[in-house]
Amino acid sequence: MGRKPVARQKVLDAARHIVIERGAGALTYDSLSQASGVTRGGITYHFATKAELLSALITEDLRHWQRIESDNRPTGLPDDIADLIAYLRMHTTKDTDRQSFVAGMMSAVAHDPSVLEPARQFHSGAYDDMECSQKMLHLQLLRMAAFGIFWADFFDCPQLPSELRGQLCELLEHKAMHWSRCDDAALADDEEMT
Repeated sequence: MGRKPVARQKVLDAARHIVIERGAGALTYDSLSQASGVTRGGITYHFATKAELLSALITEDLRHWQRIESDNRPTGLPDDIADLIAYLRMHTTKDTDRQSFVAGMMSAVAHDPSVLEPARQFHSGAYDDMECSQKMLHLQLLRMAAFGIFWADFFDCPQLPSELRGQLCELLEHKAMHWSRCDDAALADDEEMT
C-alpha cells in the first residue's frame, strides 16, 4: 500500500513556503516535517534527496507560471498573438511570492545547477524548429524584453519609475499586436527606417 499523494503535495507546499520565507538553505528534514506534518520517512519516500525535492519544486513552479500565463491570455485574438501577450504579461506582472521563491532558490541553483533540469527540459526544443525570419526575431525580442523586465523587478535594478515601467509594458503589447500581424517584408522595411 503506497502513501497517498496528499502527503507529497503537503511536502511540496511546505517546502515552497520555507523557500519563500527563508530560502532553500533552510530546507531540512526537520523543518519540512514540522511545517508539513509529514514524517521524515514520509518525506524521503517521496523525495529521496534534497536535489529531488528542489527539482520537484521547480516543476511545481513551472506549472504555477503556466497558470499565470493562462490567466493572462486575452480572448478574441489569434492563438499566436494571445500566447505572446500572455507570455509578456506573465513576465511583467509583479508577484512578490514568485519573486521570493526565485530568490529562495537562487543559492540552491548556484550550488547545484542540475536542480534546474526540469526547466531545461520544459524549454528544450522551443527553438529547434524556429526559423530566423524577421517576424520571429522581432517577436523573440519582445519575449526577451519581458524577461528582462522580470529580472529588473527581481533585482530592483535598474529601478524603473512605475510610469516608465507601465509604458514599457504597454509598448511591448502594442508591438506584439503590430509585429504579429506584419510579414517579413514589412518588418525588414521597418528595420531599414530605424
